Amino acid sequence: MEQVRKRILLVEDEFLIAMMETKTLEGNGYEVVHAGNASSAIERSRSDPAFDLVLMDIDLGKGMDGTEAATLILAERDVPLAFLSSHSERSIVERTEGISSYGYILKNAGDTVLLASVKMAFRLSEARREERRKAEALAAKVEELERFHNITVGRELRMVDLKKEVNELLGLMGKPDRYRIPERDDVV
Repeated sequence: MEQVRKRILLVEDEFLIAMMETKTLEGNGYEVVHAGNASSAIERSRSDPAFDLVLMDIDLGKGMDGTEAATLILAERDVPLAFLSSHSERSIVERTEGISSYGYILKNAGDTVLLASVKMAFRLSEARREERRKAEALAAKVEELERFHNITVGRELRMVDLKKEVNELLGLMGKPDRYRIPERDDVV
């Protein structure tokens, strides 16, 4: 079975830097689409839902900067977004923390750091997707239990009638025993 290449939207206004980053990423199996400014990045994000990651420069020349573009893209799409910048000033790095938590990559850190950061962003994205899947499965199970057993489950899932089902679900989610419902009937 052929592995599908992950697609990256690279938002970089400096053409030579974009070409070098594209060469590095494509040489390591990624498909790269380039956007040279914020407006182009937003348009590509809207017209092409198949991006697996956005690498966003902060300084994008005249007009909107990368933090503004990232905010707009993330308001419309659930896509991992990592910042790729030459800035290491605390104020700029902190400004990005409230926008995306998939990484902040310094441009001059080298190809090894770029590739490792991209891989970490993909792993974090997959972990978050798996957590959402587990939460949805738990919600579906609770809904099923409520419907078929004519009961209501509270937020803490601490009903005596549901001990076995809830403990099994928590076990599947890898939660430690301290989260499980005690086997006694005197649950508070």
